Amino acid sequence: MKKFTILVLFFAITKIQATTVRFDTNMGTIDIELFEDEAPITTQNFLGYVNRGDYNETVFHRLVPFGGISVIQGGAYRYNGSSFSTVSTQNPITNEAGVSNTVGTISMARTSEPHSATNQFFFNLTDNLNLNPTGSNAGYAVFGVVVQGLDVLKTMGSVARFNLSSNLGAATSEFPVYQYFGGGVAINNVIRINRAYVLSETFQINAGLSGAWYDPATDGQGIYIEVLPATGQVIMAWFTYDTEFPDDMTPSEIGYAGNRWLVAIGDFSENEFNGTVYQTSNGKFDDPAPVTNEAVGTVSLTFNSCAELVMNYSLYAGTLNGMNSLQKISGANIELCQRLASEANQGIAAQ
Repeated sequence: MKKFTILVLFFAITKIQATTVRFDTNMGTIDIELFEDEAPITTQNFLGYVNRGDYNETVFHRLVPFGGISVIQGGAYRYNGSSFSTVSTQNPITNEAGVSNTVGTISMARTSEPHSATNQFFFNLTDNLNLNPTGSNAGYAVFGVVVQGLDVLKTMGSVARFNLSSNLGAATSEFPVYQYFGGGVAINNVIRINRAYVLSETFQINAGLSGAWYDPATDGQGIYIEVLPATGQVIMAWFTYDTEFPDDMTPSEIGYAGNRWLVAIGDFSENEFNGTVYQTSNGKFDDPAPVTNEAVGTVSLTFNSCAELVMNYSLYAGTLNGMNSLQKISGANIELCQRLASEANQGIAAQ
């Protein structure tokens, strides 16, 4: 007969389907899915600024909340509380206008010359269809859309404006200010991009993965996992009970020393946990006598989503090996897991 097994571990990950850039701002997070097929030149230009760190610590310097268009613009300047510095620009790019300037999309800012865009961009706070190409109007190139953080963007569009034209002229005459109550515009009054980075496509381990998991291909085999993000570790308990009767001299009822269990602990990174497995033996239920712990192998968990994982193990000098595809028993905290996985995504190393 089969051996009934229950496991316990901790970890999680997250998967992104398209190239997505995150703006970590002082007002919240904005995730932008790029239109690489529709605007390949524009997206590569934008990614160049992102990967060089050019947008880090920059401010949104222009807000137009009404009057025919509604946009918030950034990418060009940093502000230290008293003066501005400019972000270095690369060569101007070809205007790839074509996708409609609807609410939540991001477009390249430019001069009256169609092919003059460099580092400045703007978010459409409403449907700005008059920015689309029509006839003699070259239009403005949309190259992405906000997939998370549209509420943050709308909050940005609702703040007050301050005329800072004495610094940079017309470029900052409609400067958005946040929690501003008069006097000079301090650094904590600006809307700032703390960091811009490309999200990793790898699922991220998080506490939302904690819970019971099972293998639908077997009868009752599964795991229970718990994630410890604060320490970057996963703890695993793997309980085993024989279903075949041992000899008469070795009782296997609950509470007897014939019962045994495995535990594991290790570190996780992104979507993978690797741990050393220890066998605990000579223990008895509700008995304070010392037990024996022996390292007997290794285990790994690879999470593909908040509901799927693959477990691999090798025990007893490689004499017992296996792989199981497991599913989460309850979907009650899937939404929490997805949110935590997104928050845990710290991006990929710049190329």
